[in-house]
Amino acid sequence: MKKLKRGIHIDFHTLPGIYNFGEGFDAEVFAERLKNANVEIINAFFQCNIGHVYYPTKIGVPYPDMQGDMFGDIVRECRKRDIRVVGYTNTAINHVQAILHPEWQRVDSEGRVLQHERTITSSFFRTMCYNSDGYRKYLSSLIREVMELYDIDGIFADCMTPSPFCHCPKCTREMIEEGLDVTNENHVRYFAHKKFFEFAHMIRSAVPEGKLVQQTGVPFDWDGAQNVSTHGELECLPAGRWGYDFFGPQVAYMRKCRDQILYMSGRFHYNWGDFGGYKSIASMENDCFDALSQGVQVSIGDHMHPAGNLDKKLYEDIGALFERVKAYEEWTDDAVYRSEIGILNDKTVVTKDEMRGGLGRNPSVRGAARMLAELKYGFDILNEDMDFSPYKLLLLPDDLYMSENLRKKLSAFLADGGKVISSGSAGLNNEKTDFACKEWDFIRFDGIDEHNVSFFTDALRQRPIAMYRPGIRMTSAYKTADYIKPYFNRHFDGIHGYRYVPPEKTTGQAALAEKDGVCHICFRIFESYYFEAYALHKQLLDKIIKRFMPAPLLKAEGIPSTARVTLTGTKAYELLHIKTSFPEKRGHAMSVIEEHVTLPAGQCVSVKGSYKAAYRLPEKTPVSIEKDGTYTKVFLPEIEGYAMFLLEK
Repeated sequence: MKKLKRGIHIDFHTLPGIYNFGEGFDAEVFAERLKNANVEIINAFFQCNIGHVYYPTKIGVPYPDMQGDMFGDIVRECRKRDIRVVGYTNTAINHVQAILHPEWQRVDSEGRVLQHERTITSSFFRTMCYNSDGYRKYLSSLIREVMELYDIDGIFADCMTPSPFCHCPKCTREMIEEGLDVTNENHVRYFAHKKFFEFAHMIRSAVPEGKLVQQTGVPFDWDGAQNVSTHGELECLPAGRWGYDFFGPQVAYMRKCRDQILYMSGRFHYNWGDFGGYKSIASMENDCFDALSQGVQVSIGDHMHPAGNLDKKLYEDIGALFERVKAYEEWTDDAVYRSEIGILNDKTVVTKDEMRGGLGRNPSVRGAARMLAELKYGFDILNEDMDFSPYKLLLLPDDLYMSENLRKKLSAFLADGGKVISSGSAGLNNEKTDFACKEWDFIRFDGIDEHNVSFFTDALRQRPIAMYRPGIRMTSAYKTADYIKPYFNRHFDGIHGYRYVPPEKTTGQAALAEKDGVCHICFRIFESYYFEAYALHKQLLDKIIKRFMPAPLLKAEGIPSTARVTLTGTKAYELLHIKTSFPEKRGHAMSVIEEHVTLPAGQCVSVKGSYKAAYRLPEKTPVSIEKDGTYTKVFLPEIEGYAMFLLEK
């Protein structure tokens, strides 16, 4: 597959009432602005999430008063300029067809088809049932029609999600026929996911082989998920509801499941559909730097005015940004991300009796990812089916599900010299009665911690440190930190609210225990870091990692925790990425990057290995290096926002 890079995703969700629809649109201007902006591929609308179609169709419903062939003109003009076009359609949302065919809509457990309050500014009122024969036929026929008419480069199927779970007459009848309990949420979820995956395969089969297919929302760790999408587009507007902690763990997991990934950020200040909301150039640059630092490519989301065209000033800004990205591609195109730590995540499993997995917004995994990023360790996120052998250390966060397959693989990993850090109830059997692996036999499981506030102390600090999120109680002759119980739980006894809870005394139990390459932390340290961000917890983890992995790929002492330092590379060279910009929280809930942060000259990063020269890219300006045992020290110049350095092997 040709490398996907420098993409644009163009929303065009157009409600009725735009009296001058298309008035300012000119396909030549549209395509020329993309070309001047160094764009190689676009997701362009043939059907929006309102359900309007933007070409002469025999199957769908064109936008009222649309003249000519807007989508066809876009394809024709982009092709003249060697810009690839992928056709956008929504899958879950289609108000036009829902109104014409109410029997195609999802019905929730209360019998409602409107899924949100009608007073809020949301287009997500009606969703379509993926089990509806009529809707399946409609969408697959529309996709085939647009592919045959224009032979476009592929399909982007948006909002692929099975929720809210459907209780329409057809779904209910089929669930009963399969012996499922329609009042059992697990059974309903199982049925909805099964029909959802059937629907995803239907979309894939409607697209000719060799074409691109991206279905957003299909869990990328599902068995068979590789067959329904050809690549990954990781949607994240970090200033919007996603947040700046979303992209890092998602890409760390997705790159283990997809060969090609586009980080789809956006130009929006607030959220999709934010007409007039433009991020600062520094903010858009930051997202591109995040992509390059993680070894993936870049896409920027936009929303075109229904009576206008692509914004001239915006695409001038994007052009300058993509020019900078393009200048690095000589080196980044073949580079892969370097990691040495694996964070274990539950694989997505959906059966009648068991629901687990999916990275989603798992606070423990996100907390672990945040810690490692701040500490400058390279990491991937794995599930139990992936290869553990490339990693020196595995983290088992807080409540990881322990299957028999995972138990065997962890034993083999440790037998081969690997190290494991577990926390909370991770490592326990699924009945929560004892540790699952014999390698944890040096710890006696004393039960789930009955306290809602607990403390620990170690030889380094010799004072009580808050856990914030207790996990288990345990006893071990190999403890390296003591558990401290509180006087009482936080509670209300009818007179007092027991909020002020001091530590009482040590119990002889362990807060940490370590032996033969296994360390268990009794509390939910990773979830706690996600919510409470206690620096002492991060320092505790770093101390354990340094014992287990004394010679990491990178050493970046003195670089602020807000900066990110990563490695990507090939057989011939390594790329050292330094990103100094970071968001500031402003107002109630907005995180903003208004300008770049400058790292003064004179800082040093040590990279494991021997290198003969180092250059700042893309100009290939030499930078000073110094051999230091098994490391090469790279002395950094002043960095404003981001810099990439080439290290020649």
